[in-house]
Amino acid sequence: MTVDATPASPPRRSAFFWRDTIQGYLFIMPVVLGLILFVFGPMVASLYFSFTEYSILQSPEWIGFRNYVDMFTRPPLRVLHSLWVTLKFALFAVPLTLVGALVAALLLNQKLKGMRIFRTLLYIPTIVPIVASVFVWAWLLNPDRGLVNATLAFFGLPTGTWFSEPDTALPTLIILSLWGIGPTMVIFLAGLQGVPESLYEAAKIDGANDWRLFWSITLPQLTPTVFFVLITGLINTFQYFVPAYILTKGGPLYATYFYNLNLYEKAFRWQFMGLASAMAWLMFAIILVLTLILFRSSDAWVYYEVKR
Repeated sequence: MTVDATPASPPRRSAFFWRDTIQGYLFIMPVVLGLILFVFGPMVASLYFSFTEYSILQSPEWIGFRNYVDMFTRPPLRVLHSLWVTLKFALFAVPLTLVGALVAALLLNQKLKGMRIFRTLLYIPTIVPIVASVFVWAWLLNPDRGLVNATLAFFGLPTGTWFSEPDTALPTLIILSLWGIGPTMVIFLAGLQGVPESLYEAAKIDGANDWRLFWSITLPQLTPTVFFVLITGLINTFQYFVPAYILTKGGPLYATYFYNLNLYEKAFRWQFMGLASAMAWLMFAIILVLTLILFRSSDAWVYYEVKR
């Protein structure tokens, strides 16, 4: 008995297969080209420029790691100071936004009449252009002619200096971060509506009160949502720019001199494109490290439902 050891030839592709394949590549080609031309291409270029002295008007001159060394050794560049300001802002703004959005979502998750109206009212600030919102807050918090101080003075309460003093400028921006909790609130609301009602019913039968329901059921079920919001909030916080640029210009006395604002000035005011590219890659590295730390720690506190 003989055995034919000749390998079977692969099946021939039909004309329909090649047509569908070509059409599929043509459909994704705009996205692929967009990523290459407008994302990965500029990233590679900025990585090269970070090792050069480049001022747009002159050709890049290779200087090695000098830009990276200057960021940590030249105090006039204020790189470490702006990084510290950004870290302080993130330390308070991210938890404040997370808690504020969660509380708003819990309130809006109640089954009451007119709840859709309240959801719309809380989300409206999100659809207002951020520049318009910032100018409104600049008028409201004006220490001399602002409506907030006028209201406080009318009720005999002490007025605030808000953006006029170094000690209050950064805390004011942290509080103003609550103005944009709309998207986060919607994400939490979707997470709350995904919690099975059977869990609450079983806990109520066992005599659990509202606090125990929240601590033992709602919060564990929301940990994947909290994890997502924490990651995106951290990334957005390190890219904080528009309110500080319009309201304070980094002042007073560099109290709100955020990292992105420092990077913007180095690139477009002083034309230090090489240094600005190095600062951008440092920010990318910091965000990457913090994100990886959160991912590594998520195994201890993020709970995913296991479906059998």
